[in-house]
Amino acid sequence: MNTNELKKKFLQRDRSARALTNDGKFRAAAVINTNTAKEAQRRHTIDPLSTLLLSRSLAAASLLASFLKGEERVVVEFMGNGIYKRIFAEALQVGEVRGYVDKNQHPENTETAFGVGLLRVTKVLYGKFEPVSGVVALQKGNVSNDIAYYLTQSEQIPSAVRLDVDMTEDGAIRHSAGIIVQAMPDATESEIMEVHDSMLRIGSVAELAADGYHPDEILRQFLPTDCQIVNTTPVDFFCRCSLDRFKAILLTLGLQEVQGMRDEGQRELVCQYCNNHYQLSNKDFDDLITQLKASQN
Repeated sequence: MNTNELKKKFLQRDRSARALTNDGKFRAAAVINTNTAKEAQRRHTIDPLSTLLLSRSLAAASLLASFLKGEERVVVEFMGNGIYKRIFAEALQVGEVRGYVDKNQHPENTETAFGVGLLRVTKVLYGKFEPVSGVVALQKGNVSNDIAYYLTQSEQIPSAVRLDVDMTEDGAIRHSAGIIVQAMPDATESEIMEVHDSMLRIGSVAELAADGYHPDEILRQFLPTDCQIVNTTPVDFFCRCSLDRFKAILLTLGLQEVQGMRDEGQRELVCQYCNNHYQLSNKDFDDLITQLKASQN
């Protein structure tokens, strides 16, 4: 691969950027997650509506994670009694993101995606023994608006959020992108309203991505004053699952359960988060059963 090809591949990679206005009144993050959303759609083989909602949720998780440190992570979960039981998205500050869609088998409300439900945001932070979670009732079943409502109500940070996905008529993703702008304590009411107005005036973030804007350029379009780009991070659909991790989980089930799996031919393990499939061999079962028997002595 020559230098031009490497440069092209680098420029096409998903990326997030975080910024702070020079006057310190607003912080913001933008993400282009087109490839991430396409990979999620490919892995989970989901329909267009599921793809749309998951793409927005993945973008939201990446944006929230951009304000964290190192391998701190954030989980965004939309839960309801509508078509969807749960939409899960998890992102690390270092750029790893994964997620899945879980539909209700017998939805109480088939008219809307979530019906009556909750949004839970959980952060796993350095120095905290337990994850930090906040929960709000879903207001509109719209990912952008509900994330903004959560940030304003639960975290007490006035926030403007835009998460846009551009799709073809047959449900394939063209572009996916998002932005969050948050007011700092010194921001005035009129300045906050100016940010909200710019969100409406500028339009789709996905269209900006389609026009070739990078996340840092998107931030400069939306922020009311000059800003400093604090950080940029590559973003990829990535899951840390492995056969060894699954085997470690199986050891917690107990000897009878593992022997039962073997007897019934239950050899396939599927990761809910990324849809990777793993097969347990006879040797894997032998090793697990040996370890479980040894632990009983």
